[in-house]
Amino acid sequence: MAGWEAVEVSDPDRFRSVEGPKLLYGTGPVAGAFQIIPQGLLERTDTNPVEPAMSVVDTVPVLFPGGHGDLSYDPVAGAFFLLSRYEEYGPVPRDLHGRPLTASLHGARHGYLHRPVVDEWLYVLAESWRRQDPRLPALRRTYTQTATLDADNGAMYLGRPPWRSAGGAVRDLLRGNLQRVMDRAAVLLGSRPDPYAVHEPFLALAQLNGAAAIVNFLVAPHGRHDHAIALGTAHMQGVLRLASAKAEVGLHPSYASVDRPGQTKAEKQCLETALGRPVLRSRQHFLRMHLPETYTQLAALGIRDEHSMGFHDRAGFRAGTCTPFPFFDLRSGEQTALTVHPFAVMDSALCYKLRLSPKEAIAEACRMADAVRHVQGRFVSVWHERFLSGYGDEQGWEVVAPTVLEHARP
Repeated sequence: MAGWEAVEVSDPDRFRSVEGPKLLYGTGPVAGAFQIIPQGLLERTDTNPVEPAMSVVDTVPVLFPGGHGDLSYDPVAGAFFLLSRYEEYGPVPRDLHGRPLTASLHGARHGYLHRPVVDEWLYVLAESWRRQDPRLPALRRTYTQTATLDADNGAMYLGRPPWRSAGGAVRDLLRGNLQRVMDRAAVLLGSRPDPYAVHEPFLALAQLNGAAAIVNFLVAPHGRHDHAIALGTAHMQGVLRLASAKAEVGLHPSYASVDRPGQTKAEKQCLETALGRPVLRSRQHFLRMHLPETYTQLAALGIRDEHSMGFHDRAGFRAGTCTPFPFFDLRSGEQTALTVHPFAVMDSALCYKLRLSPKEAIAEACRMADAVRHVQGRFVSVWHERFLSGYGDEQGWEVVAPTVLEHARP
């Protein structure tokens, strides 16, 4: 996170003889070393529930307070607790989709989910250490933003089998929604664009505002929770070509894939065949995942960048950070080849869960972007076709992404 090159020295005599800035994570003081007193978490070899003590130091929420080192708390243990998602290995309450209940998480119960506290601890550590040793180099961090789009549908009306189009029209008619019947007919007859044809404008918006863009494709067969049109349709082939040319392409593993590892492999192969190259990125549909199994399975399939680390029901920092980090498997005790990319805001959470108006959603998302900018991190946002379209029930939401991405411009 600091961008420094560091060497771990376990031999005490060699450590004492090292020239230059030194950080001691231990109990016996060493002259010239900045000292952090361990609070015991990293000595554990199990994943039994841990409830870190909490304090506030100079307005910054901190975990594992204690000791008499150069900091009054243990940011190493705090960072490990949050980044490893230690609490999600335990018997945390879950919702009907198997996701941890956000309100049960330590950060929610202690009121710091809206802050990238791990990054804040880094700044406190660096400032305190530099006062003791001015030779400490500056942090090498640069604020950036990434805009991601989950292609959960691909289109509102195009690309559906005739029987589904007819069934949808009959349903709208029975509900008295004549406008949708007329819209569907106009789209299918080619006299107006599909409401969810937002992919090209979204990519242009990302480019205009200096955001890296990622489009994640749901390629599973149609099901209760999987509604994307088939990847083989002409419309989706066009969307895939566009995304391939102007963004990074990722997999959006289906709802059931978290319980069926073989399904993720098949979906990945399907997308790779259509794309013509390996797929290295993914985000779970509905953010469904089990730790560490989902991450280790994705890593085994060749996924290197994973984007599910965020909340389905609020804005904030699930792992306490806005900086990508390597996933550490607590059960095997090993760092994996998978990099976790936390996101801070998702449109569906702002609308459906927090029940914010578009204006309120903009304010909340911009607050998150400002929190990320404050620590020179990476602001990652998640968008969906329906909200970008502003069509139907999402009318008015078409202004949210343009406003937020402009505010978050580096």
